[in-house]
Amino acid sequence: MQIPNDIFSVENLVCDESFQRYCLGSNLEDQILWKERMAQHPEHQVIFAEAQQLVNLLSLNQGSRLQQLKDLRMGIKQRESLQRSLVATADVDLRANAEGTKPRKIYQYIGGVAAAIAIIVSFYLMYTPGLPDPQIRRDQNQVMQIITSGSAIRKTVLLTDGTVITLGKESSIELRKQFDAHKRELWLKGEAFFDVKHDPTSPFTVHTPFDEVKVLGTTFNVKAYPDSQAMETSLIKGRVQVNSMQYLGYSVILKPNQKLISNKVYDLSTDNNPKAHYKVSALKNTGSGGSPVEIKWAQNRLDIDNQPLSVIANKLQNWYGIAIVIRDNQVKDYRYSGIFENETIIKTLEALQLSYPFTFKVEQDRIVISK
Repeated sequence: MQIPNDIFSVENLVCDESFQRYCLGSNLEDQILWKERMAQHPEHQVIFAEAQQLVNLLSLNQGSRLQQLKDLRMGIKQRESLQRSLVATADVDLRANAEGTKPRKIYQYIGGVAAAIAIIVSFYLMYTPGLPDPQIRRDQNQVMQIITSGSAIRKTVLLTDGTVITLGKESSIELRKQFDAHKRELWLKGEAFFDVKHDPTSPFTVHTPFDEVKVLGTTFNVKAYPDSQAMETSLIKGRVQVNSMQYLGYSVILKPNQKLISNKVYDLSTDNNPKAHYKVSALKNTGSGGSPVEIKWAQNRLDIDNQPLSVIANKLQNWYGIAIVIRDNQVKDYRYSGIFENETIIKTLEALQLSYPFTFKVEQDRIVISK
């Protein structure tokens, strides 16, 4: 579809709801659409970047984003209306001069008001500061909590939406105290393996000191230690989009069994080629048909040979780094056999349920098992 060039202005882009969704990462279809448009129109790169900066600025919890965009749209319309009035008034004054009569002073008044509105809009468009560190792009009115693994090899976190997160050593995530299943996002420092519950209406966003990763439901690993010079995103299944926090408007969409390494960039004024710092490669296979090397740290082979659930629970606690409480003594004596490899703790418990029925309740810091 041919896109008219006049749509590619900062003002039109900011007021375009599809472009807003692209900037805020709320819809993968819009992400793909605008990535294609940007690739087709590299001559408008600066305009795209300025418009995205403005949308992001208006979304940084400085009041209602929708209200701000509405106000901005109204301001633009008022400016256009005043500009039309200005032209009409100018025509009247030209006729007045030609007839020898005195021009109306309203010309100067309208000109001053139009200039004032133009200055306000220009302030938004030309004086937007750089985006802050993604680690602080959060709602200051929300109560946040930080979950850390400390020196433990791994720690499992279970979110209320069904997502399972395995934190690596010396890693942490920050998220809302009351996790919002409709606005799923968190902030990661370190390494984590994600098994995100699929929800086509609610993208899941992982903010890091480098970039941000957006998904709908998939399995992937992110390695983003703040003191490292690079970030690694490894996709096992599904699809993820990694948005650059340094090159506004640049992103990479990964396919299964691909890894993206993104290097930190310090001087964007002399280095404007993002492709030099974002490299995609295949995951490293072990050669034995097992899991890729990139996620071996979060995986394990669990052999169970006619063992009681109380013993199995201890094994699961030690490996997954999450407390398991068995409330019914009878359940502790249930015995199981089997081999589990590369499964999350939820999948393992669900498989055990097939032999002897029990129920388990998932909480953020523990799992409670009962009859």
